[in-house]
This record gives sequence, C-alpha cells and structure tokens, in this order.
Amino acid sequence: MDKYQTLEEMKIKSPLEIARYAVQTVDNIDWLRVVYKRKKGSFLPESKHFRFPRIKKTTMENSGTRKMDIRWEISPFLQKAVSELDQLLSDKISKEKMKAVILDELKRLEQESHMRVLYIRGLIEEL
Repeated sequence: MDKYQTLEEMKIKSPLEIARYAVQTVDNIDWLRVVYKRKKGSFLPESKHFRFPRIKKTTMENSGTRKMDIRWEISPFLQKAVSELDQLLSDKISKEKMKAVILDELKRLEQESHMRVLYIRGLIEEL
C-alpha cells in the first residue's frame, strides 16, 4: 500500500485492521499506541507501541539580551504517521464509535486500577 508509506516503514503490515490510535507525551518522548481490531482467535497483538523522541529547537528569544528559548517539537516522522492514521480512520470513526472507545478505555482503566489496588493491599498485608 503506497498510500501509507510511513506506516509501512513502522512495520505496520495490516493498516486496514487499525481501529484507533493515541499519542501521549512523557518526558519529551511521544508514545504512539496503535490499537487493532483483530479477527476472533488471532494470535497477533491487539496493540503496538511506538516511541518517538521530541526534537529540541533552540531559538533566540531576544537578540538584545541574547536569551535563548528552548522548545521541544514533535517528530516529523510521527506527524506523517498521525496524518496517515487520520486519513485511514477518517471514515471509520463516528460519535457512537468514539463513545464506545472511551467507555472501553475507562473499563480497562478501572480493571487495571482494581488490580493495582489489590496488589498494594497484598503488600500491606505482608507487612
């Protein structure tokens, strides 16, 4: 698929199975999470994570004082990937689907939080 060259470079072999994506920034690193809708019984992963370091840009804020301004910008490669993902998903996402995605993410967060609380309680019990 020449249409999604950046995704191909990222070794995404089945872009039509992509259900959604999310970008998160932690410590000047952008994390791209691609979530797939796989067929039942598939052994392929449900999601993949990609790491993109931000690019440091230094500019002169004021030429009189020679004060420098440092900015961290998104990677151009990540921008291309997000553009291709937006293009790919543009007709797939509707408000109802977005609502379902948010509810699914909330459910996952609740499950993970519950498991974490149980783990911490177990540690406390061991004390």
